[in-house]
Amino acid sequence: MAFAFAAACTPTASSESSSSGGDGASSGSPGGASSSSGGSSGASGGPELPAGTLLYVRAETKDHDILVARDLESGDERVVTDLTGDGSSGWNLDSYALSADRRRIAIASLYGPTKDDTATGLATRAIWSLATDGTDFRRLTPTFANKSGGRSSYQIDVGKPMWTADGSSVVYGFGEYWMEGSSLKGGSFPWVVSAAGGGTPAGIPTSTACTVIYPSRNPKTGDMLYIHNVCIPGQGERGLYLYPEAGSKSPQQLLDSSASGIDIYHASPSWLADGSGFLFIGSSAETNQDLAIFAYDASAGTATIVATSPADTYVRGVAISPDATKIVYCLETDSKRDLHLLDVSKAPATDKAITSDGTSCHPSF
Repeated sequence: MAFAFAAACTPTASSESSSSGGDGASSGSPGGASSSSGGSSGASGGPELPAGTLLYVRAETKDHDILVARDLESGDERVVTDLTGDGSSGWNLDSYALSADRRRIAIASLYGPTKDDTATGLATRAIWSLATDGTDFRRLTPTFANKSGGRSSYQIDVGKPMWTADGSSVVYGFGEYWMEGSSLKGGSFPWVVSAAGGGTPAGIPTSTACTVIYPSRNPKTGDMLYIHNVCIPGQGERGLYLYPEAGSKSPQQLLDSSASGIDIYHASPSWLADGSGFLFIGSSAETNQDLAIFAYDASAGTATIVATSPADTYVRGVAISPDATKIVYCLETDSKRDLHLLDVSKAPATDKAITSDGTSCHPSF
């Protein structure tokens, strides 16, 4: 992989964590406890995940994922959850996010379906939270009603959770889609639900000119970064937009896809711990329309290519460590996905594969 580390990502020591996100020794069972002190997880927090620990998703089978924690220094790994705590043989893990205090994880999965869920006739994911040791599962979202009304191929898409700064709530994507003739209709917008469980989800004010997807929290300010996609012609522009945590009808445009020539790939950006910028995946004429890793410099308002992938390979996810010295990315080759580590604390930076199973992706610190 060609590599040129962007100025926006110059390594700086920091104790704050980045928790992007879009994919314990045992899986937990549904449960919960009272809110922890500090207002930071909405439930009793688990052990704090060390800053040098990488989370990622490994596919055991087509429909069964496990969440893995890896110590980057030693290479030691443990399974956080295999999603079998509900008595099933496991489930797909759509997406996940680590709380700011690094004690709880929010996931989107079909895990733990109830009779009410099954009765809707829809396979709709729920948002759950769990402690970092894989215990204390807590369902956050309710059963969503089937409102198809005769519309063809109606489905509800729930996913891409992201914790609010204080850990009291989880933001996630809620979408409704259906077919009209040969056209896909509908869209996705952010909703929020209490991290304590049992609350009623609520929509977040955003632009309605585009679908608003893939929330990613600025760890310094708590603002939320979203990707705008599939816009109404003349009313909205695709790109990256920054919103206050509570939402807004007038977000700050950070990157206009049309003006910049950069198409944003659907994967959660990964913030630097000091909030000075973030990494994201995109393509442009400069990358020959192939996917590459870009760095956005918040002070300059510019995006620079950090790394491009070899021919016939595809970058599918990226995460930067809290101390900004390591970048882990998911590289797909011949339909196989593995994680690579860019150590940018060295000059020149080194690049090595850290998995070889062909089924590992969705890195996050």
